[in-house]
This record gives sequence, C-alpha cells and structure tokens, in this order.
Amino acid sequence: MSPHSRLRPLTGPTARAGAILAAAAALTALAAACSSSEKTVGGISPAVVSAAAEASRHAASAAAEASELTGEDASAAASSAAALISEAALARAASASAAAASVESRAAAFESSVSAQVSKSRQSASAALSGVAGTGNAIGDVVLTGVPTTATDGFPAATVTITNSTSQPAGYAVQVDFLDSSGATVETVVVGTSDVAPGERRTVLAHGDQKVAAASAKVARAQRF
Repeated sequence: MSPHSRLRPLTGPTARAGAILAAAAALTALAAACSSSEKTVGGISPAVVSAAAEASRHAASAAAEASELTGEDASAAASSAAALISEAALARAASASAAAASVESRAAAFESSVSAQVSKSRQSASAALSGVAGTGNAIGDVVLTGVPTTATDGFPAATVTITNSTSQPAGYAVQVDFLDSSGATVETVVVGTSDVAPGERRTVLAHGDQKVAAASAKVARAQRF
C-alpha cells in the first residue's frame, strides 16, 4: 500500500485547479469577514460579497470534479471555472448586486453540469471497487500528493496521479481515505477516470465534502478495469 501523503503544496497537471480552489478560499474568507454586519464593509455590500463567494465555491467545486474528465472536456471546464471566479471577483470589487447574483446562478448551473458529466465515471468507479477485496489490482499505479486545506476552504483534498503500467487502455477506480493526526479515517472519497492509454500519466483531484481535520491521505484501494 502507498505510504500516507502529507498535505503539501499542489503541483503538476492540477496546479490550475489548485489556483482556482485558492481563489475560492480567498473570496470565502472575505465573505466571512463581512457576514457579521449588514452594513457595507469597505464600500462593498455583504450581500454582494456573499454571492461572489458562493459563485466561487460552485466554480471551484466544479473545477475539482472536472479533473476526472479527459482531454478537451477537462480543459474547457477548468477555463470556465477560472472565468467564473474572475467574474465573481469583479462583481464583488464593483459591489454590483445584479452581476454577483447572475454569476452565482451561472456558477451553480455550471457545477451541476460538470457533476452530471463526471457522474458516469464515478458510478463506474464505485461499481469497480464494490467487489474488490484488499487493496485492488492497481495500487502500484497510483501516487497521492496532498493539498493544504488553506487552498480548499478547509475541505480535505489530494491529487491522485495514475500511471497505466499495462499494455492496454484501462479505466481506474481509486478510493482515497483522509486521515486525522491519529491515523483514523475521517472521510472517504472515490474517484475514477476512463480510457487511460498504456503508459499515460493522468492526475485527478479527490476532494472531500466535509470540513474535517485531515492531516494526511492514503490510497485505500485502486482497481484497474
């Protein structure tokens, strides 16, 4: 089994997704700072800041999920997420209520669209792992790199780098366990990706849905199918 991966800076193919997550975290922090008052703070309406932060969270979540897509679909989703967060930041800076509400609505729709795209691969991944005893047949093909929670608004995350070591195209299903400082599992995430060519290296982003105190991550199971 792979050793635990400590949460550390994001590098490689998902660096762009990490930047998107960090931008979302910054807007979220600003929203929290303004939420205690119903008056404008620094000339910016708290309602606008909140809408912009919600838009950034939707876009960042979509960017994280989109790492499971392939080729042009993944690139297009990452570009759209970055554009939405940029638009949200501009609306916040201008304290533009209508613009902030619009980008929040579109970011939510974007997240739903990306979620629908990756749903099939996740269902296949969960099905591939359902009958797996032990760590699976592809544990050696997977390496984790932790992402610091400061870049994810407190949600645990890790990059999952998959290298197809076989001579045939394959799909991969990977179960990532996030652990606390005592080594206990605090959240489990399953990610999947399809049509990985022989020798190809592909990186996806596994991220949790709960703000938990995860100190490390490990590959619990990995199955090639």
